[in-house]
Amino acid sequence: MARILRDEVSRMRRGFVGLVTAFAFGLVISTAASAQDTPHILSSAGESLGVLESGGALDDLRLTVNTSGDAVVSTHVWAVIGGSELRQRTANGYWVPWSGDTDDLIDNGFETQNGLIEFKLVDGSIAADNQGITFVIGYRAGGALKHGALGVVPKTGSGS
Repeated sequence: MARILRDEVSRMRRGFVGLVTAFAFGLVISTAASAQDTPHILSSAGESLGVLESGGALDDLRLTVNTSGDAVVSTHVWAVIGGSELRQRTANGYWVPWSGDTDDLIDNGFETQNGLIEFKLVDGSIAADNQGITFVIGYRAGGALKHGALGVVPKTGSGS
């Protein structure tokens, strides 16, 4: 039983690393997505939540998730900045270094209301870190970590 659980955790980590790597190196092709679109569905394999272009200021970036009836026990927000720097969001909205181990994620305490969770990612300037950021949101339910990733890329010149 312990071996099966260990194998499942290892598979989940490989999937997460693959998803983050794809975003970090631009291999995921996606249209620009608004974080305010219809509620997202997360999975233990990881979901793409799109790509958002930003000039550095993000005014109250939130994502809404439909839990599809899952009994949520914890919620998490973490990020990969520039392809290598790992941070996680605290319940108070601060960003702190993260080991990369999903067992070390801090519970953000976002509540489920009517089957939906609203994740707050950031509110303000990300200019200092705007070298490509992959925000990952997730929740634990039934022993699984369901998650999805939103890529934020620097806005390029408008040609004017």
